[in-house]
Amino acid sequence: MNYFPLSDDQQEWKERTTEIAEREVGPRAAGYDERREFPQESLNALRDAGLWSMRVPKEYGGPGLDLVTTCLIVEEISKKCPSTAMCFKMHLEAVEAVSHIPTQYQLERYVQPLLKGQVFAAAPGGEPHGSSGDDWTPVPQTVTTLPRVEGGFHLDHIRKSYVTSAGHATHYIMFCRVEGGRTEGPPELLIFKNDEVEWETIGEWNGLGMRGNCSVPMIFNGVVPEENLVGIELEDKSVPVMTKYMSPCLILTYGAAYLGIASGAFEFACIEGDKRYPSGARRLDNPINQRRMAEMSAQIEAARALLHTAAAMEDAGRTTSVLPLLQAKVLCSEAAVRVTTDLMTMFGGTAFAARLPLERYFRDARAGLVMGQANDVAYNTIGTLLFPGN
Repeated sequence: MNYFPLSDDQQEWKERTTEIAEREVGPRAAGYDERREFPQESLNALRDAGLWSMRVPKEYGGPGLDLVTTCLIVEEISKKCPSTAMCFKMHLEAVEAVSHIPTQYQLERYVQPLLKGQVFAAAPGGEPHGSSGDDWTPVPQTVTTLPRVEGGFHLDHIRKSYVTSAGHATHYIMFCRVEGGRTEGPPELLIFKNDEVEWETIGEWNGLGMRGNCSVPMIFNGVVPEENLVGIELEDKSVPVMTKYMSPCLILTYGAAYLGIASGAFEFACIEGDKRYPSGARRLDNPINQRRMAEMSAQIEAARALLHTAAAMEDAGRTTSVLPLLQAKVLCSEAAVRVTTDLMTMFGGTAFAARLPLERYFRDARAGLVMGQANDVAYNTIGTLLFPGN
């Protein structure tokens, strides 16, 4: 179900993505998870459908899809393969700012190749900074200031802890500060192609869930031209580029990805639970299971309604802070955890024996609590926005 009113165009994109996800993405999901393999073929299918450039505005030759449609598309992909959805949504957030405010140089060098399916991006974030952090608990908002050198900005052994699609992306949009730039607030964004600098990946990704993401640390060395700084020509520099252009897509697509885990697992449970045993009984005949399914349906629809409302507010320019975006994200990620936990209980031994995909959904859902601004951090921000004097 979808209680939020969709336009004909939004419904068409949703149905189109559902068909692609069922045909191209879903059949590969279990294999990617089992082999810890990057979902390249599934991502290529999304590229061939024109989805890599879905957020590029029409004035630059793109579809210019809104955030409601974006959330619909990410959810449909995540229903079938959360790993593919996470790599895809990270690409969307990475190219968001440069797609909307490119210079002529950036338009020709990055946006036009994106429209041709030649750009799949990642957004390296998080720096350990010696003894004050590590690869998995970096210091918040701490990024190296890149010095200016002849030819641009110098990346001198810059280590980034969180890089989804590490080594597989064609382009990277790096969180950074630059000499002479802002020293407080959200960092700047610097875009470069994978062959413009030297890089290496550190270790192998072997996560509890999201096992196809190839999310490992990377080290970057080289000089990136100053022309690659996103938002370099903006007259109003009082609002950081990341806050205005990247954060809404970043937060909302996290919510959509985890909502997709909840709704995908639930839809599977509806089908599997309706099957009859040799006795003629169904798992859904159990009143306890019916109650569980009823609660799950309410949680999913509540999360979806808030997510789409927040996205529509952002599309209409009515958001004055990230409050509704963060509320939607935490609600979606918690719905994914709650739904998959209850389904593991409901399906018992068959689920824990991994004979059903519910075990995979269960593992993938856990990432939503600790990644994409961990829920603890998000709730702290929400509290600060609600009670600014404290």
